[in-house]
Amino acid sequence: MLKRFLLTTAVLSVAAMPVSIAPALAQDSNQPTTTSPAPAPAPATPDAASTAAEAPATPPPSDAIIAAESSGEIRADKLIGMKVYNADGKEVGKVKDVLFDKDGTAKGVVLSVGGVLGIGAKPVGLQWKEIDLQPEQQVVKVNYSKEQLEAAPSFKTQEAQASDMNSTDQSGQPTAAPSPSGTAPAPSGSGSTE
Repeated sequence: MLKRFLLTTAVLSVAAMPVSIAPALAQDSNQPTTTSPAPAPAPATPDAASTAAEAPATPPPSDAIIAAESSGEIRADKLIGMKVYNADGKEVGKVKDVLFDKDGTAKGVVLSVGGVLGIGAKPVGLQWKEIDLQPEQQVVKVNYSKEQLEAAPSFKTQEAQASDMNSTDQSGQPTAAPSPSGTAPAPSGSGSTE
């Protein structure tokens, strides 16, 4: 269907060109054209089912709708990327992500701390109660220094945790990384020496 549409469009475009340009674009005037524009479909007569489907939809109840952002609210896209400052006014990082519980309540933020231009930055998760969100100034304040945040454990997503679990075998030992030659080392304690 798409091929036919594109071919029809091309034919109509060439037909609409001035007569002096069309021969210049033709590659071989001896080959007959085998396509013609498709006839326009006949208008369908509306039936009762299609008329009912075109009826306007009823909107959700007014108490379910948020029509506008209020002055005390902030959107997640504005919070993510916001600079984070400590109590001394020194920048300690940026907001990288927001954590919500299953009920939609904000539980915390993930900060990007350290690194140069975001490269080598460490993700650090903080509880929501540990931040002071100031949407009017578009900043977040924390009571921790950059050094304290860099010393904190790295935040791990569920995907990273699952990856870590998959990288350990049943005995709790980390799986061996492939050797530089591309072959895996023999498992230790195989029991047979032939």
